[in-house]
Amino acid sequence: MTQLFPTPPIKPLERVQVRDGLLMNADRWRRAHEYHHERQNIHYQSLNQPGIVSGLGVRLIPAPTEVIAQYRDGRWLQIQPGIAIDLVGNPIVVPEPIEFRISSENLTPEPITVYLVVSYVNPEKLRRKEQREIIQETFRIDEKTHPPAELEVELCRILLEPGAVAGVEAPPLQNPTDVFFPTSNSLDLRYRTQARSRTQGVVSIAQVNPTSRGDEKSLSNLSYLLQSVAALYPALEGDLEVGQVTLQPEEKGERAKLSNYDLLFLNYQQLQLLKERQWEVLRQYLEVGGTLLVEAPTQGSNIKELTAVKQELQKAIANLELNPNAAEDAELSTLRQELKAELASVKTELDEKIDHLSVLVKDFAGRLGVSLEPLERLNRNHPLRTQPFLFSALPTIEEQPTQILIGGGIIFAIGNLSSAWGLDEELFLPRETIRTAQEMGINILHFAWRRRQMMQAQQTESQSVRRESSTPPKKQRGMKNIYDKLE
Repeated sequence: MTQLFPTPPIKPLERVQVRDGLLMNADRWRRAHEYHHERQNIHYQSLNQPGIVSGLGVRLIPAPTEVIAQYRDGRWLQIQPGIAIDLVGNPIVVPEPIEFRISSENLTPEPITVYLVVSYVNPEKLRRKEQREIIQETFRIDEKTHPPAELEVELCRILLEPGAVAGVEAPPLQNPTDVFFPTSNSLDLRYRTQARSRTQGVVSIAQVNPTSRGDEKSLSNLSYLLQSVAALYPALEGDLEVGQVTLQPEEKGERAKLSNYDLLFLNYQQLQLLKERQWEVLRQYLEVGGTLLVEAPTQGSNIKELTAVKQELQKAIANLELNPNAAEDAELSTLRQELKAELASVKTELDEKIDHLSVLVKDFAGRLGVSLEPLERLNRNHPLRTQPFLFSALPTIEEQPTQILIGGGIIFAIGNLSSAWGLDEELFLPRETIRTAQEMGINILHFAWRRRQMMQAQQTESQSVRRESSTPPKKQRGMKNIYDKLE
């Protein structure tokens, strides 16, 4: 995904060619103004994102006295005056409070979500009994049970519990006790978007379907990483959720689904279980610009234990060298030599373990036609080390240094980098460690997004620009309670 909201359609503009003697009628006048309207829409959609500008709050109110008794219930809302702008730059102005009743009933055994949205209405498309010289642009408020369309702006949503099916009367709506964690049948304002400038792009991640508790943790940590993007690097935005793929080529649409993601994450154990047909799916994914992130965590492995022993030996040797009597004391001198010998042995064994792991990974990369090299051996200005955050040394998580091998679109991380992207009750990491790990993660996301962007720009038909996705879909009618604000 290159943008959370679609870019303008690739369609040349047409305008009236003015010449002497041209008769200006209503149709030509309308087309001349439509040209400027379309230019404005392209400009706004290219540089900005839709959302609420001001106001448009939603609050619960008692049922109006003029409505019949049948509809005097606890389902009435009042939408406050305000302004919003839709995807193509049309202003939505609500000049006065609007009373609205939520008429949806949950007739299913499961909760359903009701969305309250507002959209722009072109007054020229409304049927009027009389023609006026001046008409007012207007809006439409809809209640619907599916997510907002591209040209709609969400005001609030409500999770409705089952009603008639459960044999009980549906409870009235209520204000949330905690606005950050609204319960069912409460107003949920967390998903209201604010009008703002468009980000350079939206980076998306997919994970091979989790099969273990460790994979579930990775999924959670990837979600935390996506959430951190907007705060740490506002030029990019993380996708709303982490996708899941199977890499099974026989599943309909699996290849197309995978091509929508900038980065594919899987762990070392999953890599070892791949079958030949799945390797072919990965190979095609890399060819179209995708990036593969493989992590080999050191938790529960000899690498972690050996690294811990190495650090303890280094500390012990450093303490001995600080002892003023170490040079004269034969016993301390002998101990220091023994510690150094032990340290050399541990280093050798640790290097062998890492080299063995690296060899296996390089073999896997070779099957995909890629050669891996340690990041520190590459150009010092490699984007993984410099864009957008500068790293002279890779992060150290739980006293375990991270090592990265890279080649083509494959990034292989040895260490526990992803464990520091989110919250884990079993880990007590300092804030600096989490922030450093997230910044390294954002460098990886930026690399994946930029690589896909540049590789697709070289292709005949770039997947980053699709005519069918750029054209806003036909607006679907909401439910039966629709308020049209007319003159």
